[in-house]
Amino acid sequence: MKVGDLVRWNEMEICYHMACRAPGIPDLTDVRKRGIIVDKNGINFFVRWENGDFKAARPNTIEVISERQS
Repeated sequence: MKVGDLVRWNEMEICYHMACRAPGIPDLTDVRKRGIIVDKNGINFFVRWENGDFKAARPNTIEVISERQS
């Protein structure tokens, strides 16, 4: 994964969110289907999700949909 790649939550992260979401917390599975990696550090990737959220994501919680073209 690299800056510019299009990503989404992986299946395990979707299941975890659905199983552990508390009442009153919105369901984010629909807005985590597409996001762009805009930055990274040694631990996290920083993703701008399609709803405008800017969140850190661990590499084991997201998967690449489409790689950035060089």
